[in-house]
Amino acid sequence: MRLYKITTLNIDLPNQKVAVLGAGSWGTAIVSIITENNNVSWWVRRENQKKTIIQEHKNTAYLPDLNLNTSRINIYSSLEKIITDSDILIIAIPSEYLELNLEPVKHLFTGKIVLSAVKGVLPNLNLTPFQYFKTISNIDYGVISGPCHAEEVAQRKKSYLTISFKEIEQADKILPLFYCNYINAKSSNDILGTELAAILKNIYALITGVCNGLGYGDNFLAVIITASTNEMKRLLSLLDQQERSISKSAYLGDLLVTCYSLHSRNRRFGSHIGKGLTVDETKSEMKMVAEGYNATKCIYHILHQRQLIQQAPIVQAAYDILYNTSNPKSTIRVLSSLIH
Repeated sequence: MRLYKITTLNIDLPNQKVAVLGAGSWGTAIVSIITENNNVSWWVRRENQKKTIIQEHKNTAYLPDLNLNTSRINIYSSLEKIITDSDILIIAIPSEYLELNLEPVKHLFTGKIVLSAVKGVLPNLNLTPFQYFKTISNIDYGVISGPCHAEEVAQRKKSYLTISFKEIEQADKILPLFYCNYINAKSSNDILGTELAAILKNIYALITGVCNGLGYGDNFLAVIITASTNEMKRLLSLLDQQERSISKSAYLGDLLVTCYSLHSRNRRFGSHIGKGLTVDETKSEMKMVAEGYNATKCIYHILHQRQLIQQAPIVQAAYDILYNTSNPKSTIRVLSSLIH
């Protein structure tokens, strides 16, 4: 696989066309934020979903209570055309379907500004989004992250986003796209750190859910989340030795909301496992795969290849439960002796 350097392209926001790819909850929330002050193009894959949005001004399949300002939205059915017509591409396609949708059109990304809102890994390739997009030449790659559940954005509750590019000046130019009275957006130059944190926190939320499903109380959950924070800090330092403050919202804030929130799919996924359901039964019950499930496998293999897995007992526990069919109760019991 040929890798290219992530380049820096000129951003002239008022004159550049912005597109969101993906019409799930997070994609819908991002479209809603942008249309507070700007126009946006939106790739909606399913024709019936597109018609509903146009007719009812809502994405009834996701966030059905959110009214969309469709006068500022140009909906596309063709992925090729929206990529060709746009300068800034915000990727909000679930990581599980990223390769399937983008591989045939990957060549069209050259010369574009790509902002990833993907909080998972590509399971078939076992790659992070950064690793995947590095295979495309001449793109300017950034990451959107933060403790920002789509459900609360839909209710216009105060939320925080971090926009990361290699050059922080690029992030500063993108920020106005997200300015509105309920979104606080900040810039960062920590592309790898913010993306890895967004992936890792799903694993930790899943394990928190397992503990909850097993009947552990708030006292223990506080300890497991503290240990997760320390493990995340350690792994980010080992995988990307950039100076960063883990206490910022893009790291600790995102971890906390994903571990504690009732909106968290990863916590719910883990809770089902803790209550005795198998992985397949949990997938069937939730009618989806939580990002933390695939992330566990990818991160485990990255750490194993670099001989770092001993530094990540929580990731190891998640891998054992999900992929080695280890008993959740006994696995968490062993983990509990290692984290305090």
